[in-house]
Amino acid sequence: MAITATAFSVAVVAIAVFCVIKLMLAMKEYRKLCYRVSQFPQDPPHLIWGHLFQYPGPDEKGLRYQREMVGKYPRVSAGWMGPFVPMIMVSHPDTVKLILKTSEPKGQRIYHLIEPWIGDGLLLSKGKKWARNRRLLTPAFHFDILKPYLGIKNKAADVLLARMADHAKKDEYFEVFSIISKFTLDVILKCAFSYDTDCQRGGDQHPYVQAVYSLSEMALKRFFQPWFHSDWIYFLTPAGRKFLKNCYLVHKVAEEVISKRREALTDSSVREQVAKKKRCLDFLDILLTARDENGEGLKSDEIRAEVDTFLFEGHDTTASAISWTMYSLAQHPDIQATCHEEIDELLRFRETDDILWEDLSHLPYLSMCIKEALRLHSPVPFIQRQLTQDTDLDGFLAPKGMLVNIIVYNIHHNPTVWEDSLEFRPERFTEENINARSPYAFIPFSAGPRNCIGQNFAMDEMKLVLAKMLYRFTLVLDPGHKVEKLESLVMKAKTGIQMKVIPRKPA
Repeated sequence: MAITATAFSVAVVAIAVFCVIKLMLAMKEYRKLCYRVSQFPQDPPHLIWGHLFQYPGPDEKGLRYQREMVGKYPRVSAGWMGPFVPMIMVSHPDTVKLILKTSEPKGQRIYHLIEPWIGDGLLLSKGKKWARNRRLLTPAFHFDILKPYLGIKNKAADVLLARMADHAKKDEYFEVFSIISKFTLDVILKCAFSYDTDCQRGGDQHPYVQAVYSLSEMALKRFFQPWFHSDWIYFLTPAGRKFLKNCYLVHKVAEEVISKRREALTDSSVREQVAKKKRCLDFLDILLTARDENGEGLKSDEIRAEVDTFLFEGHDTTASAISWTMYSLAQHPDIQATCHEEIDELLRFRETDDILWEDLSHLPYLSMCIKEALRLHSPVPFIQRQLTQDTDLDGFLAPKGMLVNIIVYNIHHNPTVWEDSLEFRPERFTEENINARSPYAFIPFSAGPRNCIGQNFAMDEMKLVLAKMLYRFTLVLDPGHKVEKLESLVMKAKTGIQMKVIPRKPA
């Protein structure tokens, strides 16, 4: 017994010594981290809360605070979320370039909230897997593949504009985000895997569509509830269980479509059609036939993750971009009138207002308006990266493992780069003005090797639907409705954007 007791005592002492050593090492690393972070420009942090309660919130007050901070710290700054979680904020093109020119992975603190939904696709993957899959997916966004999508987008836009015409007949206002998000979802589902839910005409009651909307809303809501950022806490709640249930439904539909398409591709005639591009290829066709340098393709779970990622990135973000562009054009009737003139001239003598592939390069002023709306409103307001090595940022050493917030909204409103940044000025995007700026001054689709692979797909969609819309209608805001931004994973409006359209006769 004495020997057993002695052995137990020795074990307890050994464990205690081990824990003390681990704690001392952790404290040493923490003090080192505190010193490194303290070297960065920042307001004095609270001992317990850090800078957490200096931020007013993700609304107009919060955006005003961000503009004040970028005026005060125009290049780089640090902040603490409580006593243990530091972050670096970069807000200047030169500093942003230091991060985005690398392939540093996304920061898991925010992006892990959507990982159960979109999996380890291009948005979240890292290292060799990201590099391989990026190479395999790049051909899916070649213009030869994007060109046939215009037929799908024109038809989807016609459905959207018919719904707008119904509102115009009643001379009634409608909420912009709601109607546009159904259009972008319709487009992305058909282009991703030829999945038709008829969501614009009332198919939003389809279980898959409801699940996608629910997942988007729940991810945004969880974003504002840091106490639910821990998976093991969140998934014990009713909301967390519902999130997982919707993930299961979305994954099941995608897996069924993938399985049927994979089976169809075993048919030599179908395989020949795909190989020779005799039919409109969707994103899924490309994924199923892609092969790396070793002749290996993507696994089923990888394909599902890429389809879900494409859906996530191409739905809400594009809807936000289109909605805010409509808002800015309605705010500035003179600029909208110039767009009308450009589009009328392009479509003069046409039997239909379908936008052709070659038309997309003949809408320079509309393109400038879209880019200025992307700058002013920043549909994706921030990007987060995690450093895999010590990195020099403007003479300050950011340690390995540090989270770096690339605040896109701040970069797009940095007073050292953009004069009168709150004003809507499409001429900022003339070729001359673009060439005079750093390419990292305007990053709505990020930049560098991890930029948005689908940015041309999105820009084509925005130009097409806005050109058709402005050819048929004049956009008018509800003067009695105040529009206030809500900043989250995607820039939205707190109470929506109320607008009506007035039919017009092209000049």
